[in-house]
Amino acid sequence: MESIVDRFERPLLAYATRMMHGDRQSAQDAVQETFLRLCRADRRKIRSRLAAWLFFVCRTRVIDMQRTKSPQPIEAFETTLPDPGPPAEQLADESEQCDRLAAMIDRLSDRQQEILRLRMQGGLSYREIAEVTGLTVNNVGVQLHTAVRNLRQAFATQ
Repeated sequence: MESIVDRFERPLLAYATRMMHGDRQSAQDAVQETFLRLCRADRRKIRSRLAAWLFFVCRTRVIDMQRTKSPQPIEAFETTLPDPGPPAEQLADESEQCDRLAAMIDRLSDRQQEILRLRMQGGLSYREIAEVTGLTVNNVGVQLHTAVRNLRQAFATQ
């Protein structure tokens, strides 16, 4: 169980945080509930599709939480720590590119954003993404291809 948590906690937390629109506390609750459900599950039945099962349970939990939660403003706290990393100019350029990419991703449909996150952050296969989202494998491929094409076009025009 410890190795499963070590492997999947960060990707699940990133996925849930994005689905919760930055509400990290609720995302942590969803991920914790996901692992609790794993403890109660028959692992022999889900061993071959563990990643898809975890993301599916996490997604379902987030959706349930969103249904029962009244809208709350998100407070963002930013802590700046000194970093002996790359020069400020390089970081500024990379940050600007990341901001542009994030803005482009935000313009994708919710479905495309979710599929892109599951593929890139979660490392899930098309089949696993199909299990999580309830789409067909072919539709996952089309949605992902369209999302990447749209991002390339948007990036080329800027």
